[in-house]
Amino acid sequence: MSEKFTRFDITEFLLAPADMWNFIKACEEEDPGDGSFNRVALRDVKHTIRARIQIDPQFAQALRIEVATLFQNGEAELARRLLDMLTDALRHHTARGLFTYRP
Repeated sequence: MSEKFTRFDITEFLLAPADMWNFIKACEEEDPGDGSFNRVALRDVKHTIRARIQIDPQFAQALRIEVATLFQNGEAELARRLLDMLTDALRHHTARGLFTYRP
């Protein structure tokens, strides 16, 4: 009997900004020292932010509030990373609406 595998999509599991934060923190703790887990975690979170903004525009506001809370709680480095990813995703989302190449 052959096994059937389904495609894993990180956006189905990182639903809330707190989930993204916990995912990044866990990857930082488990990183072997070469930064490979950190790069993968940041790439996955960036992909998730872009996908979620396209589906739910209110997600950007929720993430912005989460970033402000992280700054207030003393997690400045993580908050800066999330804010940079949010800004990049919003730029991408805006540019995508302006530059659509249709035949």
